[in-house]
Order: sequence, then structure tokens, then C-alpha cells
Amino acid sequence: MFRPIQFTVVLALLLCAVAVDAKQPNIIYINTDDWGIGKVPCYKMDDASMKIIKTPCLDQLRAGGMLFNRAYAGNAVCGPSRCSLLTGKHPGHAAWRANTSTDIPTPDWPPKFPMLGEVARQAGYATAAFGKLSPGGRSLPELITATGWDYWLGYLGHVDCRSFYNDHIWENGVRKPIPENSPELLAEHLPVLGDKGVFIEDLYADKAIEFMGQNQDRPFFIYYASVVPHGDAKTVPFYGLWTPSLEGYDQLELTQREQLYAALMTRHDRNVGRIVEAVRKLGLAENTLIMWTSDNGDESSYYGRTDTFDGNGPFRMFKRYLYEGGIRVPLIAYWPGTIEPGSTTDQWTTQYDLMPTLADAGGKSTTSEMDGISIFPTLGNQPEKQKKREYLYWEFYEKMPQQAVHLGKWKGYRAHGLDGELELYDLSTDIGEENDVAQQHPEIVERIKEIMTDEHEPHPRWKLPGIDMPSSEAPPSKKRK
Repeated sequence: MFRPIQFTVVLALLLCAVAVDAKQPNIIYINTDDWGIGKVPCYKMDDASMKIIKTPCLDQLRAGGMLFNRAYAGNAVCGPSRCSLLTGKHPGHAAWRANTSTDIPTPDWPPKFPMLGEVARQAGYATAAFGKLSPGGRSLPELITATGWDYWLGYLGHVDCRSFYNDHIWENGVRKPIPENSPELLAEHLPVLGDKGVFIEDLYADKAIEFMGQNQDRPFFIYYASVVPHGDAKTVPFYGLWTPSLEGYDQLELTQREQLYAALMTRHDRNVGRIVEAVRKLGLAENTLIMWTSDNGDESSYYGRTDTFDGNGPFRMFKRYLYEGGIRVPLIAYWPGTIEPGSTTDQWTTQYDLMPTLADAGGKSTTSEMDGISIFPTLGNQPEKQKKREYLYWEFYEKMPQQAVHLGKWKGYRAHGLDGELELYDLSTDIGEENDVAQQHPEIVERIKEIMTDEHEPHPRWKLPGIDMPSSEAPPSKKRK
């Protein structure tokens, strides 16, 4: 069924095989889905998660690597967050600023400038992407191949990858059937399938390991976009969250939904371990940087369900909000021999920093199209060379028009554009964003308002009340059903 990876455009690979420093590291970037920072045991933000959720491989990465205290998603939900990552644009400049059911948000999509895979290719990397790729619409498989991926395997949008036992998958632009995952396999809606069928997340790991082996003699970049754990897990019919095993969680006093959710995280952790072990066996451990993160904050609280785990720890709100709970994410970096084991950093970073970081790792200059900064000096144990930034900016539209700014220790948040009041929080003393101090610091408020104006680029589809349109035209807030 699935044959060993064969690249049809050999000439393109030869042309891209530019001379690079032998020390140029391989980079594996693992981006999970809705994995709230509280549910990452090594972050030690939730007692229940620390006691119950088993992630031994992530624990080892953290023990041997660096934990980021101030890592942020590209946006507060998967589509626009991944758009920022793939384009290197912050949300005020990005083409996608909310999830949408239609394929093309603007005539300017896809962008005319290089996207993530192409930047990596230009930096001398063999490139591969796996999983939830969200390139800008379900009907555009050619878009992924056209934006720099030598090999890709996965799905074009979230709707297509909600099941971990899909009966098809996209490989290099071709829809491939997976006959083992027949409708009959899932007909009884049993959550545990054992060794029946093909668990898609295992397939991603298999193919990523295969890609590494085929490219062990040249630098490679792997973007591994997992769909685990995603917050939509329901009890029946499990919303596609069948698993090969409950990993022992069925022996604990957890709801069936919680058992499934935790089992998916442990299964993902095992696949991370498989990838790390494959790197070691190839003799590439000291020349491979592995980064593990999430695309936005936790979602379970959003649905108002009881949950044993506190997915966002001490942070306010969750996915779909620009408070810290929606955008602050875990980030662990592992690079034996370079990153100091067990280290932490307060360096601010966000997902659109990945593009300039890749360029920097390959000895290429960043460009004016890139909104982020390279954090390669921090990752390469050269903090004195790390460029500093004044602020970070977000905007998001799915719940209501929202804007947020990080300015040093300050966090500004505003809903409904100029119709809303700006809230100000001192994150150094108020990590939960409970005490609005806007009235006490008018000069900080004014500076944040300036940033919100300067960094917002008008968009034909998503508009800020009082800025892009009169207040009377502002759409009402929508509650998710």
C-alpha cells in the first residue's frame, strides 16, 4: 500500500543541494494540537496532570534540553496559528485570522513570498511535512507541494483529520486509500481497536523515521504536525478518537473521555520517543535539534465540561481567546551537546519565529517578509547574540474581534476594536490576568494602542470595529455550538 518514499522531482532536489556547513543541524519541529501547557507534566503547572498523564519521552527531552517559559502560539486557534507558522507572519499581517469553512480567504492566498518549506529548502534542507498541514483549504493539495515540501503526508485541513483511523490520506498531492481502515472497522464505535487498522499518528512517525534514514547524509527539516490531543473528544461516538490502547488509564477513576484523551497523549509521547531513538541510531543526535510545542492553548474548559486536568494551569481562559490561556504554549528544545540539560529560558518566542530560525540555521539572512526573529542563538547556547524584541502582537476574530500585545512585563488586551476598552495586566505579578491596571498606567496603555494600530493590516474579510468599519457594521459575537 504505502511504498518507500520516492521523490519524483530528483532534479529539484539536486538544485536545492546547496553547499552548507557540515555542522548545520537537522531540525525536527513537532507541533501538537490543543495540548494545553497545564497538561504537560514537566511544566509542573497542574498536580493532576503531573500525577496521571504519562509522558516519559517528553520528560526526557525536558531533562536533557531547554524549557521555554514564554513561548506563544501564532494565534488562538489552529488554522490561523498554523498560517502564522507557515508564512512567518504575525496575525495582523497574516492571510488567515480565524478558522473558516471556505477555502480561499483572499485573492492573495497563497502568498507570493516563500513559505516555511521553501525557506527551509533555500537554507539547504531536505524538507518533509506530516499531519495536519492546513495549507489554506481542503481543495488545494498542490499548494503544499508548491510551497517547498520535498515529501508530505497528511491532510489538507482539520475536518479531514479528525479521525485517527481515516480510510484515506494525502501523499505528495495524491489521495491514497487505507483499506485497513474500512467503515466496518469503526461501525461499533468502540474506543479501543488494539492492533486493528492503521493508527494515523503511528504512520506519521513511521514515515518521518523513513525520511530521516533516506536523508541522513544531508541536513533535513521535518515539520511534524500532530492532531493529538485536540479538545473535541466526546464519549460516543468518540469523534474519531479511537485508540490502539487506553495505556492503562482505564484502571483509574477517570471518565471515558479523559481516558481516551490521556491515552492519545501517551501514544504521541511514544512516537516522539521512537523519533528520538531513530535519530540516535543514525548517529545524528548531536547534530539534530528537536522542538516540541502546541498550536494554541487547551480547549476542554471551552466546552464547559468537568475535567480532572487543568489544561491551562494558572492562565486565564483557553483556546479562541487572546488571554494567556489561549496563546501561551509549551515549548521544549532538545539538542544534545549544545543545549544545556535541564535549562530554562525567559526568551520570548512565538511560532512565526520558526521561519527566520530555519534561515539562520542554514546560514541564510532573514528577509523583510518575516515578522519573527531568529531564536537560533538561544537554541545554540549563544544568548549574547540573541536579538531582542520590543513587543508581540496578535489579533483574532472567531469569537469576536480581539487584539493583544506583549510589551515587556505588560499585557494589553482589547475586544471589539475601538469600541472596546483596553485592559492592562502586569504579568510579572499577575500571571492570571485578574487585575486590570490600565487606569494606573495611561502611558503604557497609549503605547499599546499605538502598536495595535500600527501592526494591524486591513483585511478584506476580517475587520476591526471603529478601525476598518463603523461600529454599527460590527458582527455580533458568536458562541460556538
